[in-house]
Amino acid sequence: MSETAYILSVKRMKVKELFCKRKIILQTAVATVGVYLALRYADECYAGIEKGVDFCLEVLIPSLFFFMIVSAYITQSGVAEALCRPLGGLSRALFKLPAQSLAVILLSMVGGYPVGASCAAILKKENQLSASEAAKTAYIAVAAGPGFLINFIGSTLLGNSRAGYILLGAQVIAVVLTGVIVGHTVESEPLPPAGMRKKKHGNLLVSAVQSASRAAFGMCAMVVLFSALIEVTDVLIDNKAVCDIASAIIEVTNGCNRTCGTVPLYVTAFFVGFGGLSVHFQIYAALGDIPVKKGLFFLFRIIEGIIAMTATYIYLMVTPAPVTVFSSYTASPSVAHSAALAGSAALVLSSVIFVGSIGKRSVLLREPAQHTRR
Repeated sequence: MSETAYILSVKRMKVKELFCKRKIILQTAVATVGVYLALRYADECYAGIEKGVDFCLEVLIPSLFFFMIVSAYITQSGVAEALCRPLGGLSRALFKLPAQSLAVILLSMVGGYPVGASCAAILKKENQLSASEAAKTAYIAVAAGPGFLINFIGSTLLGNSRAGYILLGAQVIAVVLTGVIVGHTVESEPLPPAGMRKKKHGNLLVSAVQSASRAAFGMCAMVVLFSALIEVTDVLIDNKAVCDIASAIIEVTNGCNRTCGTVPLYVTAFFVGFGGLSVHFQIYAALGDIPVKKGLFFLFRIIEGIIAMTATYIYLMVTPAPVTVFSSYTASPSVAHSAALAGSAALVLSSVIFVGSIGKRSVLLREPAQHTRR
């Protein structure tokens, strides 16, 4: 080894050692603060956890779980890829990604925040997307579902479904434009044709339920954690307006519940486009070993929020919305009826897919020796 190479290797070791020490210090500090808050504000944490659990049981699970199962099923079965294959040229032109990624992006816009990350992880595990393609897809496929925007924010919180449709249109624009930015700024390497394979599932529905259950558990755990953090924030910050905005940045559902009717609709559009830190952590958990750069992911969420806010503002300037769009709704937030309808429809669809899958046989190609399962 030459003297120059030796010096460079020593410097790299020192930098790596320094980075590890800083990481340990940061993690220790975060853990210390967490323990202090849990002990000092035990009652607030208890109340936040209770609210988070209630919200997961009454809203998130009924409205999202069955669709997460359906999304996992059609991703694993290849149905989504087959339907989007004719649009492969559009996907490559806009996002510089294959048709599989376009299917994930569309599913995320229909299914809600966790669906995109879960489907990207499935395709990466199935060796249908390379690690870099899956990461690039995850930067784009982050969106709230129509049920959340139209039923919860529009009809329930604002008492006007038109507001939900405005938010939905703004979000579609934001996801597409953010995807174009990601597609032309983030590089990705496609899988070689020989590396593509289809993985056999003994029963696709069983596998889909297992994938959806893991994603739903991670989603609910993050919602409960950040609900407790919001309760502590209310105690630490006296200003209600600041607390409401902070709650929307921390956890989008709780934040929208508190801010809808008190802030303009385009501000709500930013909160929805940004997603909230709780959603970000849910996505990190669902992605597994996909190499997503968290700083870059955070930046794209800000960009998406700004685009959604701008689109909503322009629409309201051109077509003014009725006063009720900006007014809080007096009815208590409840989406049990719409959630039950959505869950029932998804359950029926799941049953139809299950019946259609009986007797189907998958062909298993030999896995590459170098491929390691997560």
